[in-house]
Amino acid sequence: MEVMTRRRGYGAWLRAGLVLAGMGALLLPVSAQNAQAPTTDFSRIAGNFGDVKVLPNGGPAPRAEDGKPDLTGRYYPNRAGRMLQGGYRLGEDIMGQYDSAVTPQPAAEFRPETKAKYQFPTPYGICAPGGTPTSITTQATEHGPMELVQKPGVLWILTEFPQTIRRVPTDGRPHSKNPDVTFNGESVGHWEGDTLVVSTIAIDTRMRNISVGARGDGNAWTHSPEERVIERFTRNSKNYLTYQYTVTDPVVLLKPLVSAPHTWTLAQDPNDVWSEYLCTANEDAFAFEKMTPEAKKEAEERMRGGGGQ
Repeated sequence: MEVMTRRRGYGAWLRAGLVLAGMGALLLPVSAQNAQAPTTDFSRIAGNFGDVKVLPNGGPAPRAEDGKPDLTGRYYPNRAGRMLQGGYRLGEDIMGQYDSAVTPQPAAEFRPETKAKYQFPTPYGICAPGGTPTSITTQATEHGPMELVQKPGVLWILTEFPQTIRRVPTDGRPHSKNPDVTFNGESVGHWEGDTLVVSTIAIDTRMRNISVGARGDGNAWTHSPEERVIERFTRNSKNYLTYQYTVTDPVVLLKPLVSAPHTWTLAQDPNDVWSEYLCTANEDAFAFEKMTPEAKKEAEERMRGGGGQ
């Protein structure tokens, strides 16, 4: 599989089955990274990322004409308001989206009888399509941006990779009686105080839940037609947005999966622009089957490792 990107982190490379020789230290879990004193000039490896700091609140959240918080902005899944990769070895104060001691991120609890059908890592050589909620949750390893565009009665949700465009009516309308099944599903939104609540149903069952609960492609799982996703968007201040999701699927899950509140920060660079990022699958659809047993085992072990940082 070929991955084309100008600035993406290591997760995409691992999914492509590429081994970065001599870069093993950069692929350690964050906890292990923090335990080591950096001795490498990272400006030569990951780019000169300068002085990275936790953003201040920046003042109150802006308001739209109807008095609701204006969610419009380009946000990153860290506390610095810019593109940062796991390989930068930055601490949890910068990269952590939630405080595990206060609001731990639970893993999904599956019905035992569903394991064989719904619980397995993303197959080797597969480019994950954009969809709900994976386009947002997968940024736990991709570290890419999410852009929100709020207009009267509608919210647009854009993600760079997987490239996704979602149009969410926010006028409180109910779901359709017979919605079309798509990867994004049918989303409708309403306001609960200063929080926009988005309900999504009719999500294509080929849509994989990646970093929904446990992080990474190795913990990915699929779902039944009964899956429903509830997302909550709260702009707490000018620079900070909280994103939280609940996944309900009575066929696959023992109980609803309620995530920790995830922190996103507003892009600080006025020239921060959209980047095109494409993932193309192997030209040979049977490349995995043609691998030697040893190579196949190595690829599977990498995928189970969570898709990198």
